[in-house]
Amino acid sequence: MRLLGAIVRGFWVVAVVAIPSLLLPSASQASLEFALIIGGIIAVFTIFEYGTESPGFVDFRFAPPYNRFRVFTLAAQVIATTLIVRSVELDLVNSDILLWAQTAAERVDFQYSPVTRAIDVILEDARFSDTAAVLLVYAASASFVVGLGLTVLFSLLLWLFPWPLDRANFNLWLNLPMLHIKDGVDIVKRLRRDAILNILLAAALIYGLPYIPTYGFDWLTTGIFENNQAIVWATTLWIFIPGGLLARSLAMLKIAGIIRRAQRG
Repeated sequence: MRLLGAIVRGFWVVAVVAIPSLLLPSASQASLEFALIIGGIIAVFTIFEYGTESPGFVDFRFAPPYNRFRVFTLAAQVIATTLIVRSVELDLVNSDILLWAQTAAERVDFQYSPVTRAIDVILEDARFSDTAAVLLVYAASASFVVGLGLTVLFSLLLWLFPWPLDRANFNLWLNLPMLHIKDGVDIVKRLRRDAILNILLAAALIYGLPYIPTYGFDWLTTGIFENNQAIVWATTLWIFIPGGLLARSLAMLKIAGIIRRAQRG
């Protein structure tokens, strides 16, 4: 049963990775094949990770629905940005998804907005066509709203409801395999410290990631963002990575609170 569930997760990963290549009119057969190869590699890792009982690299693997929420968020970001790009490619200027993207872009255009800052950084350091610039604005705004919105929503649900569901059998080491705690270290303090560090890192990444492809690599930036599939994945991962750190930090803070109450009781 465990292996079957791992295989289903593997197929789900392949499907999510292939969405842009399947839905975008500009996608070539070669890009689809490349997407399937990348999806297959990630799927093998997923099957191996979820098909074994021992911990690996994935946090909270034995505390559902944490990772299901994260995968759903990723899928929602990919689908939203892909549909936006598809509508622009097909010149569906009055489609509901583009009208929503325009509204999202207006709502996130405020002082110190990470979306505005990211777009300014990328557009000022490279030459873009008007279509690519519009796509970047729409995709970044939609990814920000969908990704961060769902991350906050799901994190609050996990915080407010009785998660982890099976607290009596919750194992800290199995669910946080990359968290190494030495003997004599206060677990609660370590969890809270790491949670705060994750929050700070998430804030740094959401503002800092747009600088990576632009700093000294103008030709690379233009090449990436003139490819519509690259726009989908760049804007998706830009929010998904910091969002994952934010969700992890809130989960760790809740686990720390549960352990503290158990110690006092």
